[in-house]
Amino acid sequence: LPSDSNETSLAKANTTVDEQSNPFFVVSKTAVNLAPASADGSMTVSLRICPLVEGDLSILGVRFSLSGQLWMQHRFHVPGPLLQDTQENKSNRARGKSLELLSKIEPEMPSLNVSIAPDDISQETVLQGQTREWRMTLTNVGYSPASNIVLKTNSPWLNFKDSNESGNENSAISYCIGPSGTLMKVPCKGGVDKSLLQPGESVEIPFVMRTSGGGRQDFYMLFRYEREGDSIPPRHRWTRKLLSVPVYPSVTMSASLMSSYSTKGQHVLSVELMNYRSDRDSKLEIYLNKICIASRHFKVTQLAGQVDSGRRPLSASIEGQSSFKIGWQERVTLHYLVVPIQSNTDQVSFSNLTFLSEMSVPEMHASNGDKKVVEFMCREKAHESFISALHSHRIEKERLRAEQEQKGQPRHVAQIRRAKTSLSEQDLSDDHVSTPFKHLKVHPTSLSSLCPSDAASSINIICCWTAIVGGDGQDNITPGQHHLRDLIVRPRTNESRKGCPLVLTAEYDSRLFHGFESGPMEKDLIVTIRNRLSDSDVEFEFSVDPRPDFDFLGATSFHWSLSGGDEISVPMKVKFYSAGVYNIQSVRLAIPQAGGTVPFLFPFQWDVVVEDIAAQ
Repeated sequence: LPSDSNETSLAKANTTVDEQSNPFFVVSKTAVNLAPASADGSMTVSLRICPLVEGDLSILGVRFSLSGQLWMQHRFHVPGPLLQDTQENKSNRARGKSLELLSKIEPEMPSLNVSIAPDDISQETVLQGQTREWRMTLTNVGYSPASNIVLKTNSPWLNFKDSNESGNENSAISYCIGPSGTLMKVPCKGGVDKSLLQPGESVEIPFVMRTSGGGRQDFYMLFRYEREGDSIPPRHRWTRKLLSVPVYPSVTMSASLMSSYSTKGQHVLSVELMNYRSDRDSKLEIYLNKICIASRHFKVTQLAGQVDSGRRPLSASIEGQSSFKIGWQERVTLHYLVVPIQSNTDQVSFSNLTFLSEMSVPEMHASNGDKKVVEFMCREKAHESFISALHSHRIEKERLRAEQEQKGQPRHVAQIRRAKTSLSEQDLSDDHVSTPFKHLKVHPTSLSSLCPSDAASSINIICCWTAIVGGDGQDNITPGQHHLRDLIVRPRTNESRKGCPLVLTAEYDSRLFHGFESGPMEKDLIVTIRNRLSDSDVEFEFSVDPRPDFDFLGATSFHWSLSGGDEISVPMKVKFYSAGVYNIQSVRLAIPQAGGTVPFLFPFQWDVVVEDIAAQ
């Protein structure tokens, strides 16, 4: 078909049309000189056809005249595909109808051209977790306005800069549709009409891409759009784009939690980061800008004495922020104090821990900047939950199908193939799987889904960093993020955890003085046992292993049960007979579980230095 008005005029100019005949289509004509067969008399001739009415168009053949005197026609014969639906068709090698020369003529439709390019085209290196700014250009080269433009990606890498943030924690982030985190509505706010893309109109849409994985990663984008004012159901058109991105390693991040031995309810968070860059020969440092903690139940403060605020800052040009530099293959461990939120607010709090000072005051309410930081994390959680639910759905369907096959007759191979094809097409549909989510008040990509109010006490960690990357002989500064989601602080139950649900602390004097010529010395020891679980009771057996150098006096063995969050203090005395250095940690806890009793030994020391006064 002609692609513009000039080609349409050319087609009409080369065709003789009777204005009274109301033709269904017009065809261009051309004159060729065909050499004799002895001189390789073959030639490829291109003709253009322009439909004038809607309907089904079938091209049957061509007509041609010899020397303008003799008209002849040739009918095309295009074999169709081999039919494999029945055994008879397979044996007879039956063929279906060919669709190569069949067309469905519809009204004027939109046609989108999509081009994608980074803002900084000189940058060649892409790191894991890098958040790079890109620009998407949509151009409607069709003859009708395009509406309802939707984008589907294979990974939750893309986030529009112009977010549709409404201030509601339950709403979707960045124009997301459905539960997958990879289906979103494309905002055309730069055009004349914010909901339409007119013919010949072009709009630029900025977005941020966060890369993940390692090696060469393929990022697929599928655009779907429809004609404005089309019938119901509307007729869709599709445009595909593929980006192949080589991703280099940057930073690895891990975290662990340990209950505080001094204050009930508090925990110590240890975040370990290591620089694994290998994309260039020099300037491989990673600069940490801040650690952000998102949680509904806890706030986080930085422990003093760890980071020198003036240690190796990056540059004053990076928005004036002081950064903490990690050299190549260096490993850094930062420690923070996790404190429960005592207020009755139900909003998500953000603890922004920068390196400008030793103490960082957490923000109790989320600002727009904080919500932009966690948008990629919200997408990733929704995408993983969707993939897990989809996998379970397919397994359940296969199980039900297997049960039905055992009850009835075995099915034919062709029936099984058709069923699998229909199953995969149905399951891959985002709208089909999102049916159970339509009644939910909380969107799967929302902030409330990342930090649910009715879930276990957990925190989400975001590490924001910058790095120097090269391209075209010059250095560029690029930002990045690393995430750790759903780090459980106080689990509800101990069903899926292998560790001990009880926390053991002790109160004692670490340095003692006594004159042993008058006899042995007895000192107080208070052992506190706390239940880490929030909703489950823990039944346990308390015992103290005997030691040859000193003795324990008091309740050294008993059976007890603690409710969620409760604790019990066990007062005892330790009897020393001589001076020395002693590890008085001899407590053993045994918890009854399915299959027997599991003992737990705690790998820490309670050291006591005992000095004899007579020897001084």
